[in-house]
Amino acid sequence: MSPTVSEIATKVVHVVKDTDSIVSAAAEMKNHNMGSMLVIDDKSQVVGIVTERDMVRALADKRIDGKVRDYMTSNVKGVTEDTTVEEAINIMIENGFRHLPVIGKDGKIAGIVSIRDLARALADSHFLQYGKEWTEVKGTGVICPVCGLEIDEQGYCNCGTGSS
Repeated sequence: MSPTVSEIATKVVHVVKDTDSIVSAAAEMKNHNMGSMLVIDDKSQVVGIVTERDMVRALADKRIDGKVRDYMTSNVKGVTEDTTVEEAINIMIENGFRHLPVIGKDGKIAGIVSIRDLARALADSHFLQYGKEWTEVKGTGVICPVCGLEIDEQGYCNCGTGSS
């Protein structure tokens, strides 16, 4: 079974207002070490997403005093919690995105997933097999899908797949 984006998405989602300046949005992204932030209007409705690329465009235009609404992407595409890692990557590749909001079963934002999150999940064989990182399966009696031996308490197996 392929892991879903809900298993790897960042659960804490920070937002900026569409009326905020690009400078204040950039400062928030720096403070929270994020590559994107969802944009809300005065009714707290999601109206866009602002990314590092948008910051670069504003800087290149010499408009750091510009508003987020002038540089954000307003046609936001997202994924649901049960979207697989592979499906999310395909959406990113087809649209040139590096971040996707994750919509929960209640219709609200449940997180945000980045291309880095997805690449990390694909590179981790234990995550692909079990939907958990190797550090979460060590000592649980889980058998390595490559060598067939149990992963020990240090997270290693006979073939080294269990190690990172």
